[in-house]
Order: sequence, then structure tokens, then C-alpha cells
Amino acid sequence: MNSRHSSYFSIPHLKILFSISLATLLSWLAFALVVYKLDPYTSSSLALPLFFISLFFSLSGSFTLILFILKRWKAMNEIYVKHIMISLRQGILLSLCTNLCLLLLMFNLLRIWNGLLLVFIMMLIEFYMSGKDDLN
Repeated sequence: MNSRHSSYFSIPHLKILFSISLATLLSWLAFALVVYKLDPYTSSSLALPLFFISLFFSLSGSFTLILFILKRWKAMNEIYVKHIMISLRQGILLSLCTNLCLLLLMFNLLRIWNGLLLVFIMMLIEFYMSGKDDLN
């Protein structure tokens, strides 16, 4: 590897973004494999947990990257590692909310009030965490 590429990956936020992008790509490949190869009705009881776990990691990475791009755009292209960490936390919360809504939908328990309550709980957690970040 020449010096130009090694200096490019020595920037901390680029290393983190590359790792998140690679993990997201692998997660989407795992999710596609689970969807196409495992039938929840005929395969073992491992199909549904693998579905939800791979979807969680896929959505977490995707939401993280999208939120980071939005934060970067809003901050006039200034990049901070703190933006990546906040985007990661928010991506995990959004992915958890999505997975919980899908789980409720699977059991035919999802109603508009349940979904709104889940979103409200995730918002409260994010408000608490962002307030905690502002104090530091």
C-alpha cells in the first residue's frame, strides 16, 4: 500500500466509516442469505432469530450511514467523530424500533398506538442520551 492510501485510512473517522460500511454490506448479504435460503415454516427454529438479528445489524448500519451523511451535510461538511458515535446510537435505536414493530406485526399485535408508543420510548431514550452528551 502506498503512502497516500495509508494516510487516507489513518484518519479516525474514515476508519470508522469504512468499518461500518463493510459491516453493513456483510449484514445485508447475511440478511439476503437468510431470506432466500431459510423458510420459517419448514426450517429449524433458527430462521426467525437469524432474520431479526441480520435485519437489526443491516438496518443499524444503514441508518447510521444515512444519519451521518445528514449530520455532515447539516454541519457544512465538518466531520467529527462525535457525529459518527451519535449517528451510531440513533441508528441502533431506529433499528431496534423497526425490529420491535416487525415482531409485534408478526404476532399480529401491532396497532398504531403500540407503534407510536415504541417511537415515543425511543425518542425519550435519545433525548436522555443527547442531554447526557451535552453535559460532557
